[in-house]
Amino acid sequence: MNTVVRNLRVVRRMTAAEIAQQSVYRGAWIIFMLANICMPIISLLIWRTALANGAQLPVDERYITTYFVLLGFVTMATSSWMAAFLANDIRLGKLSSWMVRPASLLVGFVANNLSEKFLKLFALVPMIGIVWWIFRDSMNIPGGVGRWVLFAISIVLGAVLVFTIDILIAALAFWMDDVGALVQARVIIASVLSGAVVPLALMPSWSRGFVDHQPFRYTVSFPVEIVAGQLTGRELLAGLAIQLGYVIVLGVLARLVWAAGIRAYSAVGA
Repeated sequence: MNTVVRNLRVVRRMTAAEIAQQSVYRGAWIIFMLANICMPIISLLIWRTALANGAQLPVDERYITTYFVLLGFVTMATSSWMAAFLANDIRLGKLSSWMVRPASLLVGFVANNLSEKFLKLFALVPMIGIVWWIFRDSMNIPGGVGRWVLFAISIVLGAVLVFTIDILIAALAFWMDDVGALVQARVIIASVLSGAVVPLALMPSWSRGFVDHQPFRYTVSFPVEIVAGQLTGRELLAGLAIQLGYVIVLGVLARLVWAAGIRAYSAVGA
């Protein structure tokens, strides 16, 4: 318990320090977030045009509009970019200096992730708000607070899930010379199976069983579906249970792999 409290205190202080450092690049955050919402908006216009021209889709215009308006926010909130950096720190022996510090290297990456998301929100939320206002008459907006609370919980679980997957991939650098190809493969596979490119509701019916239960759905698509979709209460609770299950299972696995890697690690200064 004392270790958890100490790590939380360290994360808070390191996050504050990272925010102060990253605030220098305010213009860069605005450009990054503009790029982040451009693809969803382009996709939104394409799918709305297809519907207007008589395309037969398994979802309606309100679902498509809500999905793509929220997509930029959810992909940013649940994203992680540390796998390549963490793998390099292991491969180049930079992990050695962290082994004599009071906090783990992973705590440093948690603080970096939180600080960047905090700053990106200031640039992204106004942009999403403008797009939301433009398409407000064509969106599904749940009236109750409950769905929004579950939406927030699902985003937090999705962010933890993505972060855990990154640790698992990066930890392979303890035994492999280069995990760059695996990191790139994860990005490509996740962009399709998470629903970041095409809504999973538009996937072929024969793939539904796999698509609905694979872990990447719970990193992007599922949080959006809570607001945009037609999930029943039972489907929603079952989805949250599966999402939490993935977080626990992959979290335990990442903990075991990381511990095994630390025992096998050797480098100059370690």
